[in-house]
Amino acid sequence: MRNLNIAILFAYWLVTLSCSQNNGNKDELDTTTSGKITISVDESLRPIIESEEMVFEGIYAKADITFKYMGEQDAINYMLKDSARMAIVTRELLQNEEAILEQAKYKARTLKMATDALAIIINNDNNDTLFEPQQIRDIVSGKTKVWKDLNPKNSLGQIQVVFDNPASGARRYLKDSLLKGEELGKNCFAVNSNKEVIDYVEKNKNAIGIIGVSWISNENSSQANTFLKKIRVADVLPNPKPDYFDKLITFKPIQANMALKIYPFLRPIFMISREAHTGLGTGFASFVAGDQGQRIIQKSGLIPAKSPIRIIQLNDKEIE
Repeated sequence: MRNLNIAILFAYWLVTLSCSQNNGNKDELDTTTSGKITISVDESLRPIIESEEMVFEGIYAKADITFKYMGEQDAINYMLKDSARMAIVTRELLQNEEAILEQAKYKARTLKMATDALAIIINNDNNDTLFEPQQIRDIVSGKTKVWKDLNPKNSLGQIQVVFDNPASGARRYLKDSLLKGEELGKNCFAVNSNKEVIDYVEKNKNAIGIIGVSWISNENSSQANTFLKKIRVADVLPNPKPDYFDKLITFKPIQANMALKIYPFLRPIFMISREAHTGLGTGFASFVAGDQGQRIIQKSGLIPAKSPIRIIQLNDKEIE
């Protein structure tokens, strides 16, 4: 009986030790191509991240990444409090945010994955489709209140500006980059997602929507093409105007205009990791930053951080 009790106690100790070790080193259970983690993402980047996720998890069957889509600031906070291994957003961490990680004995690792843009969308019945950056600024600040202030022939009423989320990167961009720290006008308000922005603009003739360009930039996406039928994408003039300005036929946030920085409302996309070891977060970031991940970005209509090499064969024959 005594030996039996000792055996039971020893078995209980082994189980307890095993559980203790697993709980204390839970981050070490995943590898660069397997395991289970959570990544928080600015909701405006959802289409491009879903494209990366589909290919990555298709290649690595043992990788299980849960992507949580939310406002940009919420995504950063989610990562800072250790609810996510990584945050994918359109800005780098602030000094006080880095300090939070350092206090917890972590160091943020930041990698740029692409260049994104904010698209300006309007209702299909609105014929004013060309703006200068200053006009957008005046609209967002509330200085320009009605459509006739932009065009006397426009019979629409009060301008409404709608963006995706109160904590979104779009709202931060409008306030910090466009308005230089000033508050948004009372004509601006948030919904809950970029899809809701598109739906609202489709149903409201007076509205201007601000969305992440990846929602409409992928010409091979049936969802993007469906959205493009619902709304119009506005042209925004470059400032300053390039020397070849007169040769340009469009000022929309298309890939060429973004690459040449003709379109003004550009923003980077960063992957910010708090991973303390070389785990699944590192594996996903390496994939996105690698050739295959960058090609997905290129095909989605954004600008890869590292442009994949394109080999073009030239004909040696003389042009007559």
